[in-house]
Amino acid sequence: MKLALVAMALVITMGACSQNEKNNTKKETKAEPAKAGKHLEIRYIDEDSVLKNYNLAKDFEEMATRLQNEFDQAQKKYADQLGNFQNSVNQKMQNNQYSNENAYKADVQKYQQMEQNAQTELGKLQQNSGNQMQQSQKQLNDSIHNFLEDYAKKNNYDMILFKSATGYINPSLEVTDEVIEGLNKRYTKVAKK
Repeated sequence: MKLALVAMALVITMGACSQNEKNNTKKETKAEPAKAGKHLEIRYIDEDSVLKNYNLAKDFEEMATRLQNEFDQAQKKYADQLGNFQNSVNQKMQNNQYSNENAYKADVQKYQQMEQNAQTELGKLQQNSGNQMQQSQKQLNDSIHNFLEDYAKKNNYDMILFKSATGYINPSLEVTDEVIEGLNKRYTKVAKK
């Protein structure tokens, strides 16, 4: 689950940063082309380390775990309810407690309605969790992108790349620790309601 979240965050972050760059390019005036002999200032970050150590990402991972646990508990609760009702119906059948076929049909319909209600509620929970994760992912992407943009301007960097997007890059150009420190300084945890 955690690996899937990290992978999802990585893919979405890279896509969002790429999309934000496209959107920002349209809004901003075009940068001057590099002049012959101009040295580009390029740095990189290890996005896995950022996602592992950025407090906002940690909070979202905790939220994802909490949402998954809530879903699992609800799923177990409905499975137990359905199982108990099914056992009750089976026991009535074994003890010949159904006075007529209509009583049995009523219990079958009740079971089907319980099953449908459980599926509806679990679907709502799953959709709500998905929406929360999507909003959280957008917030995380925006936070990282905005910080990197400010950080690059402040340090006169022309580019900040993701390590995974490069074949080789000189380790002396890594700024991951500085970025994590800056992100965490800027992040203020919102109290849960």
